[in-house]
Amino acid sequence: MNLKLIFLFLFLLLSNKVVWTQDRPLNNISLNLLGDASRISINYEKQYLVGKSNFLSTKLGLGYNQEFCISFWGISCSPIEDYLTIPHHFTANIGKRRSFFEFGLGGTMLYGKTTWPYILYGVIGYRFQPLQSNKFNFRIYLQPPIPIRKLKKPVDNDFPHPDILYIPFGVSVGYSF
Repeated sequence: MNLKLIFLFLFLLLSNKVVWTQDRPLNNISLNLLGDASRISINYEKQYLVGKSNFLSTKLGLGYNQEFCISFWGISCSPIEDYLTIPHHFTANIGKRRSFFEFGLGGTMLYGKTTWPYILYGVIGYRFQPLQSNKFNFRIYLQPPIPIRKLKKPVDNDFPHPDILYIPFGVSVGYSF
């Protein structure tokens, strides 16, 4: 039921009249540090103006993460598994001029030997978006994980992910064009 409401909300939001009020850049290439269930990722982002200064954003990227392991007294965790990550999100951005409050949903697909190949999370953050092309942009964000499967037992300590260290915040620096 909740998923149907989310899709209905997104459909109504996207079907709204799009107004092109400025020559604001609508494409970004960014480097993300932490967040997105990745240690580092490079992303392409497309934006769609809605109203005078608000916009919707979609993102797709490629990133890297490693298996999380703590070793005590010489006990080895080797070999440590490497993961290719594919982060993506859909967010709404509300603000004025260059400063925006960002919120939405995101997810990351993990490729490698993993027990959970997908992580779903909310996105809440601040975005500095330039008014002109060929300028830098900046984001700082929180990504609280959303459980998409029931845990085996209430005492399981593998949420949000049993294989990687999930960092629920990140920083992004990019180029707008």
